[in-house]
Amino acid sequence: MSAGNNQKPPRVFSELKPWLQEHYTALSKRLQSVAVFVLQNPDVVALNTIAVISEKADVTPSTMVRFAKSIGYQGFSDMQAVFQESMRHMPKPYKQRIHNLDEEEPEDQTLLRRFSLAASLSLERMEQHIDEANILEASKQLANARTIYIAGQGRATPVTTYLHYTFVKMGIRVVLLEGLESILAEKARLIRPDEALLAVSFSPYTANTRELVDICLAQQVPVVAITDSTLSPIARNDDLHLEVLEEELGGIRGLSATMCLALCLAVETGKYRFKNS
Repeated sequence: MSAGNNQKPPRVFSELKPWLQEHYTALSKRLQSVAVFVLQNPDVVALNTIAVISEKADVTPSTMVRFAKSIGYQGFSDMQAVFQESMRHMPKPYKQRIHNLDEEEPEDQTLLRRFSLAASLSLERMEQHIDEANILEASKQLANARTIYIAGQGRATPVTTYLHYTFVKMGIRVVLLEGLESILAEKARLIRPDEALLAVSFSPYTANTRELVDICLAQQVPVVAITDSTLSPIARNDDLHLEVLEEELGGIRGLSATMCLALCLAVETGKYRFKNS
């Protein structure tokens, strides 16, 4: 992938993430690390000089320029303009999101209809892109665990709560990790390799959940992650990750596809556990 291809680089930040995810494997290892950094730290790229950004990304300024050109931009400044544009679309307070939602509402569609369509699109996208074999592999890993630990905060909380409830009803030994960040880290260090961590995190990613994943992987604890991108900080080469992307309306994202995926994962885990008990 280079500036010489026929593809025009994304001019809107919302298009950059899926485009980079699609072309990620075509980048060199060094440029892949830059891709992960810039998408996880858009504010750093938007607000700093190339020297500061390069230092934080642990690459040279010339590597940053090469990355920009490999995407198709004329240079670093051309790419940075897209990240600067993204600052206008940072998560807004829900009062502002609801106001924007009202302004965008078509006259011929109710809010119920719009959210129903968004849910349908999210479910359709998940069914088309997720690999059933990955769900089965993840469920097998969870079923073989002596105890399943579940971690996730913020928008992931309804998902982790539902997973915990479902596993409890199945009679599967499960612990929902809750509490202060320092205490959670200590709890994670007590998880053993014959147990497993089920981590859930979506953009903007929770640093605490990433830390728990890092701790568990360092201790050879199996990790299953539910997230929204292959470039997510909890989508790692040494864990099993399932990706689900929800349609957005006015900055508000539902959990329709995510809850469906969580249910499938839990049921497949139960099926495997009961079959082999």
